[in-house]
Amino acid sequence: MDEQKLADLFRDAAHDAPPASFDAGDVRTASRRATLRRRNSIAAGTTLVVVLGLGGAVASTAWLGPEKGANVSQENSGQQQDNTAQSPMSVEEQKNFPGNDGSTQGDSTPPGSTGLATGESAVQGCAGVDRELADALASELSVSPVHAIPPTVTCSPDSRSAAFKIDGLTITAIVTPQYFEAPAGAEKLKTPKGQDLYVFTQGDGELKGKVGPVAAALAQRF
Repeated sequence: MDEQKLADLFRDAAHDAPPASFDAGDVRTASRRATLRRRNSIAAGTTLVVVLGLGGAVASTAWLGPEKGANVSQENSGQQQDNTAQSPMSVEEQKNFPGNDGSTQGDSTPPGSTGLATGESAVQGCAGVDRELADALASELSVSPVHAIPPTVTCSPDSRSAAFKIDGLTITAIVTPQYFEAPAGAEKLKTPKGQDLYVFTQGDGELKGKVGPVAAALAQRF
């Protein structure tokens, strides 16, 4: 076959080919659709990332929140326990604790007294000052009862006693139901209650050996 015939065959075959099913407009339309799909995919991916990020943050906050609250609760509980340990007394005990009731019991001693309650003498003996006896003896000696002192002698615990020191002379009065070995020169009288009253002096002074009238006055009061 020569070249001329071969060229004619190719030319005839080209004329017999079917027409194209799309044109340039179809190509542009398909390109725009592909571009729009890519943009939509990118936007959807970005939105998904944002949503996942927010969800993760919320989940982290919710997970950490209870734990933080529990820690605060434990700290408050520990502080309350420390406060309880530092305050061993209950509120009721503190109310009953001496000095917390707001009263003035500790300041109830009247002026010019020895600080002991009336009748508070049965268990003191000569180790302390009996207020009632001290007031009576001070009245007879014309001195202030606040200067009363315990005697320098020993007597039974159920005795009542008081003494005053005036210008180097100590005047002592003792009321007792028991035997008492009084110093020499002591005045001894019986009280209306059947107890023994002793009044005596020690040292030197104006009233030395002159306490008879004082003893007589005291005996009537005890």
